[in-house]
Amino acid sequence: MKIVIIEDEPAAANQLKFMLNQLNINHEILATIESVEEGIEWFKQNESPELIFSDIQLADGISFEIYEQIQLKAPIIFTTAFDEYAIRAFKLNSVDYLLKPIDADALQFAIEKYHGQQLFKEELLNELIQQQAFLQKTYRKSFLVRFRGKLLPIKSEDFAYFFIENGLVYGQLFDGRKFVMDFKLDDIETQLNPEDFIRANRQYILSRESITEIQSYINSRVKVKTQPIASTDVIISKEKVTPFKKWFQNLP
Repeated sequence: MKIVIIEDEPAAANQLKFMLNQLNINHEILATIESVEEGIEWFKQNESPELIFSDIQLADGISFEIYEQIQLKAPIIFTTAFDEYAIRAFKLNSVDYLLKPIDADALQFAIEKYHGQQLFKEELLNELIQQQAFLQKTYRKSFLVRFRGKLLPIKSEDFAYFFIENGLVYGQLFDGRKFVMDFKLDDIETQLNPEDFIRANRQYILSRESITEIQSYINSRVKVKTQPIASTDVIISKEKVTPFKKWFQNLP
């Protein structure tokens, strides 16, 4: 099976190659493409592969721009950290739609669907609808926090960031106050609008409005400064730097 990978994050591309090797399938990676421009040129100059693994958000645009300019023959398994492109992806010659970080079982199932065509597109569409991939999601607009025996209503937009300290989850407000939250950080992450908040690392969820400076840091990472100032350094890992910058700039 001849495969092309379209992915602008080297770490993500290498992880996908590793996972494919773990499946012990007979395959060959023909190319790893990092941009829309590179993708258009490659498909114009080379024969179509048998299967494409394609991220959606690339450094110079979205991968749909490639498929709008070439005659698509190979089926595609889309890989992305975001689900807002699911319908558009489905309209193309797509086998499946995998959300990052890619799960090994989900990858194997996608490969099986490619080989055996167990599901038709209508069934895939129903599956995605059942998973609410296309439904308008509502996000938490406020939290009730405990303070001196009372419950205080605080708007989500008033939080600068959420963080873990000494095993407790805190919500830091822009006005300098902070409160212990009754949620795990993972739960808070799913309840916040991803346009306004991002999971920076295991310890922090940041509001866009709290970020005052982004600095280069060792090993291709970045350090984020916030207001109010965080009690510990907020470091973005190398793998998350590109999606973090895209999110901060409101890029697709």
